[in-house]
Amino acid sequence: MAEGAITMADGGRSVFLTQQQKKERLADRMAILVDIWEADHNSALTYAHVEDALSAQGIHLSRTRWSYLINGNGSLVTDQDLLKAIAEFVFAVPGTYLCDLNSETPPEVEARRDFLVQMRKLKVRNFAARNLGEMSPETLRTITEIIDASMKGEK
Repeated sequence: MAEGAITMADGGRSVFLTQQQKKERLADRMAILVDIWEADHNSALTYAHVEDALSAQGIHLSRTRWSYLINGNGSLVTDQDLLKAIAEFVFAVPGTYLCDLNSETPPEVEARRDFLVQMRKLKVRNFAARNLGEMSPETLRTITEIIDASMKGEK
């Protein structure tokens, strides 16, 4: 087995994740949670907020380690107690979402993420409608299709 790789079950297959892949997966999950938190609170999530939520539980998180978590750089954060506390006390989601990088996305996280995507699409559409002026229905449909395709990652 490659150094730094672990085996995880994935539908009966073995999956090897390198340290870098684990950091990226953890950062992706953190980004989703941060997006949801910021949408719910209508403000940016700061290190101070995270530190306050964790210190109330007797858990310390350095600013550097927080940066590693959200950026996917530096050393991989593997402290299961810390990851569980961040999930539960900062983001109010099951600890397994951050502790088990092969776990399914919890339904509440998936629903909130999907909702945010739709809200962002609506904001883009509304902005376009307000700023593009009078247009034919065909032109508006074409613009809507382009916006939908771009939000889905299509070309």
